[in-house]
Amino acid sequence: MMKKFLTALLCGLLIVSTIVAFAACSVGSGSNENQTDGTDGGNESGSMDEGQEPHTSGDPASDVLVVYFSWSGNTQEMAEYIAGQTDAYLVEILPEEPYEGSYNDVAYGRAQEEAENNARPAVSQATYDLIDMENYDTVLIGFPIWWHTAPMLIGTFLEHYNWTAQDNIYPFFQGASNRNQEYYDNSMSFVRSSAAAATVHEGLYCDEGAAKTIDEYLSSNGLIG
Repeated sequence: MMKKFLTALLCGLLIVSTIVAFAACSVGSGSNENQTDGTDGGNESGSMDEGQEPHTSGDPASDVLVVYFSWSGNTQEMAEYIAGQTDAYLVEILPEEPYEGSYNDVAYGRAQEEAENNARPAVSQATYDLIDMENYDTVLIGFPIWWHTAPMLIGTFLEHYNWTAQDNIYPFFQGASNRNQEYYDNSMSFVRSSAAAATVHEGLYCDEGAAKTIDEYLSSNGLIG
């Protein structure tokens, strides 16, 4: 009788242990699935925290300034490469209100609405605080193509400053269609109208990883030796 009791007790313990182990595995699997949010990735995949400080690198005393807005991280990659090649001071342009959600949420939502209304979304004061524009007469400004043109945030940033003909602006940008002439023309027209008094040079429109193309552009404009 005692032997049957011990056998039944052991079986019961094995069943309980199996249930606990299965539950633990189920919780672990659920946690892993929740780690992906379906966004495009990169340093700003729609999840920037309020009060985030702009990314910077280089020496503010440099003669060259590289500023950029990046959402997926692609333009940041391009900007960092350009800043390294030109020994420039690099500053990220952060929006006061982050662009949140997936690419479709942004590109076919807020970005489209801003473009259609020629809006001027606010740039964070933290961005402006990092830049004394009077120290630079060579400025390279980077951005992704959004809704067939530059993000309206770029207009906000450029219109913040009093440009003169001695200020040389070099736009650089990338997007899913890096050979679309209409997107190039739209972006250049927008930059020129937003910094009307400045000397805005022809821009660079290419893939963020096209080092040879970027170097050729910088060299042809006398920005590197």
